[in-house]
Amino acid sequence: MSQYPEDEFDVAARQRGPEGVHRAPPSLLRALAPFIAVIVIVPLLAWGAVSLLGGGDGEPEAAPTTPAATVEPTEDPATEGSTEEETTAEEEPDEETSEPGLGEDVVLSTSVSVLNGAGIGGLAGEVAAELTDAGFTAVGAADYGAASPDVTTLYYRNGDLAATAEAIGELVGIDNLVEAPSATRNVEIAIVLRADYTES
Repeated sequence: MSQYPEDEFDVAARQRGPEGVHRAPPSLLRALAPFIAVIVIVPLLAWGAVSLLGGGDGEPEAAPTTPAATVEPTEDPATEGSTEEETTAEEEPDEETSEPGLGEDVVLSTSVSVLNGAGIGGLAGEVAAELTDAGFTAVGAADYGAASPDVTTLYYRNGDLAATAEAIGELVGIDNLVEAPSATRNVEIAIVLRADYTES
């Protein structure tokens, strides 16, 4: 310990406190930087490794398959109020004609939808079975809930189907035939059965 008397320099030094190189406290961002780097970089590295190891073959993924079209409710007779699964056979070439007696212009592969609007269970299925027995290969049956038409009607898409429509009408006993493209968007011929069909 010094034996010299305390002077003004000793007092100033005591009041000033210790001197030296002191660092300011680090900022919050600088303190969190390592954690942020880990949170961002590690997932990126993992994703890159998975992409490199899993997708190396370069083949595109298979496109998802589209489900078969179903009958949706619309204002058209061929698609209104279907609640039964429509069953249609595989279509055959258009050149195929009917059995003897139905006429040469009748195309058996014509798509036909029989719609039950009569409120009688199984009626559309019976008519569809009758057409299938006659040789038609693309016949389906379903329920029908629209208000029109008032009477049993056979709709066909265009004039090329007139002979086939007439043959079907004669076969199942329907004489009300109407050419209506808007009523046959999903099929070529649509038959709407009403209560009058069972009375005839």
